[in-house]
Amino acid sequence: MNPLRRLFTLFSWACVALLLLSCGVPHSTPTDLSQMKSPEELAEASKKAYETGKNAPEKKTRLELASSGLAYAGKCLKTSPESVPCLYYEALNTGLFVQNHITNFQRGLKTMITDCETVAKIQADYESGGCYRIMGNIYSQAPSFSFNPKHITQDLDKSVEYLQKAVALAPTYPLNQLFLARSLEASGKKDEAKNHLQEFDRLPHTGLDSEYADWNKDRESLARKLL
Repeated sequence: MNPLRRLFTLFSWACVALLLLSCGVPHSTPTDLSQMKSPEELAEASKKAYETGKNAPEKKTRLELASSGLAYAGKCLKTSPESVPCLYYEALNTGLFVQNHITNFQRGLKTMITDCETVAKIQADYESGGCYRIMGNIYSQAPSFSFNPKHITQDLDKSVEYLQKAVALAPTYPLNQLFLARSLEASGKKDEAKNHLQEFDRLPHTGLDSEYADWNKDRESLARKLL
């Protein structure tokens, strides 16, 4: 549901310093934005922008679609601030945007967490515990250190807690099991991680290539450590 892994594996202090100097980020105002009124159609448009954008081959296109998705969700949330689909796809489009342009990525992560905390209070089981899955991945893959105490950094205890909630809500959704296994292994809880990886293996993997293209790499990496 969420493509955060590549975002955080790219980080080093040198590349962050370089990329902070970049400019000319594509922003896109959808031509049909003014025609859309209801939260339902705005949420659907935001979802479509995200799903198209995450699979787009060019970075510029991914940024433009993420920007469009944010515009749809933003308009929705102005009149319906507790629209669960709009909050959810604002979080995902934010993630897609900062994945491709990491300037101010901390602000993006905070937006994602704020949106997901709201969704968790209103409809925690939305998209198979999707917001717990997003927050679990943020705290698993975030940079391990920051000079700014207000920045979001890696917290494996929080990651495991959120992903356990996702699994409790939707145990048959395979990515919940895979991501929990990954965070447990990183926490040194090998036996628990193995159990969840084996549960992942028992579940059907239909559609995972489009939902999370790196699932097989993660699975194989964990299998070498656990099985």
